[in-house]
Amino acid sequence: MFELYTQQGPVEAVGEPTAVTVGVFDGVHLGHRALLRQLAADGNGMAPLAVTLTSHPSFVLGRRSEEHWLDEEDEHRQLLFEAGCKYVAALPFTREVASLSACAMAKAMVRQLGMRHLLLGYDGRFGSRANDDFASLPGLAAREGFSVSDSEPFLMEGRPVSSSRIREALQRGDVEAAAGLLGRRYSLGGKVAHGRGVGRTLGFPTANVDLAGTRKTLPADGVYAVRLDGMAAMANLGSAPTFGVDGRQFEVHLLDFGGDIYGEHVEVEFCRFIRPTRQFASADELKEQLQLDAELARQCADTCGNRISMK
Repeated sequence: MFELYTQQGPVEAVGEPTAVTVGVFDGVHLGHRALLRQLAADGNGMAPLAVTLTSHPSFVLGRRSEEHWLDEEDEHRQLLFEAGCKYVAALPFTREVASLSACAMAKAMVRQLGMRHLLLGYDGRFGSRANDDFASLPGLAAREGFSVSDSEPFLMEGRPVSSSRIREALQRGDVEAAAGLLGRRYSLGGKVAHGRGVGRTLGFPTANVDLAGTRKTLPADGVYAVRLDGMAAMANLGSAPTFGVDGRQFEVHLLDFGGDIYGEHVEVEFCRFIRPTRQFASADELKEQLQLDAELARQCADTCGNRISMK
């Protein structure tokens, strides 16, 4: 039922008592980190274990037409380990799993994951609504020998930190707000492919980052100050209307680098939104704007190099 991992890789079984919490943990943001800190504290020496769903329930159950995440699968597990988990149990979420009651899930976690403590998220009710026995968990806990505790929401600016709140920030291009909620800058990764070569003719050669296959939410179209593998850069995400290109592309211009990175996999961190994508009357007008964009990106380079505190 569960795919079990430690930081070293897949394992067959847990050989010690665990403190468990269950969720999607999309993005492993500051709210999740606060929950995992509480898990370690409430577990009182038990190994912290996060059960994470491999698909969004709303997608599997047809309430959402597309599935967009805030992290990639491997990145997701690594973030959970960095947040204090000793074990991560990936649960492939299917309609069959969705039909399991809360008590059936809890019994499976006792038997397969060594659960001796269960921490419930403030909005972390689990189990089938059709087979609803969530209120019976305390009685089951007494019979099966595990304890249960509850958590409170982690608030910023008076509102709970949530994955949907982060996606909303990204969809309006507010990558700084998203970073504040995540505890790290949002990033997209991909292999550098050959593009149209137009940027080079303007004096702004770009690395065309191929985002095919990513499961991550894309920020709003526009020009951004970014860092590519730690190097200061600016990027355009979206179309190139000045040259009649409608398809969405991700092109990154490194500010102080003249090397060749074609074919390499890179990670691009979003630092600041500079401006929306728009059509220019000529290539010369676009070039003038790119010079201004580059200056703004350069001004932000030092700030972008600073780490964000993961509280």
